[in-house]
Amino acid sequence: MESGAGGASTSLSRNEIYGMVVNSGDGDRQYLCCTSGRGGVFNICITNASDVWSTEFTSEKLSEHRRQHGVTSTEEYKTKLRKALQGVSASLLVEGSTATLQLGKDDDPRGLTFHLIKLPDAETRLELQAVLFGMAGRVGVLEQRLEREGAATASPVKSQQRSTAADFEPRMHTTGGGRTSAAVKKRLPGASLINPGSKRKVKATGVAFEDSEEMKQ
Repeated sequence: MESGAGGASTSLSRNEIYGMVVNSGDGDRQYLCCTSGRGGVFNICITNASDVWSTEFTSEKLSEHRRQHGVTSTEEYKTKLRKALQGVSASLLVEGSTATLQLGKDDDPRGLTFHLIKLPDAETRLELQAVLFGMAGRVGVLEQRLEREGAATASPVKSQQRSTAADFEPRMHTTGGGRTSAAVKKRLPGASLINPGSKRKVKATGVAFEDSEEMKQ
């Protein structure tokens, strides 16, 4: 894709950041904010699905912005942007062909300010295409992750069910002819059916006494 920064190609990295931000100058209308690799360097874009605004950093402009805000690396930019979008501490003001993105509260000394410009129509279409494909790829990755986590969660349950069922199956042993048969213990005479390890109690029948008259005879 052609970009506005020296004609370099647009290459979105694999760890793109997507989030919604509210435009305070347009009746609190929501815009999509995302990272981009325009010009081969870190950039931020916002879009309302029809127009795109970009920071249009070159290597020199990005280095200057880092010095002004005390940012040590591109990863720090991404971390601050992600936290601001997730914590709803990002604010946006779109004014025609320019836009201002603020990360953090106004009184936050660690806050970041980005100035964006509106892209020409031809570059807008290419950037929107890149955003669409990037989000589709992200959805695919999340679906695969959910499937793997679901399979991993279900596996221990199936193993436990198989183990429990095996506990109730009769033990098998091999006979002389090589055939297997269920090993059933022989019940000894007088053994209890309920508790095979104990003797069955015999009901008392009482003692028979002979009549005293008969004994006298």
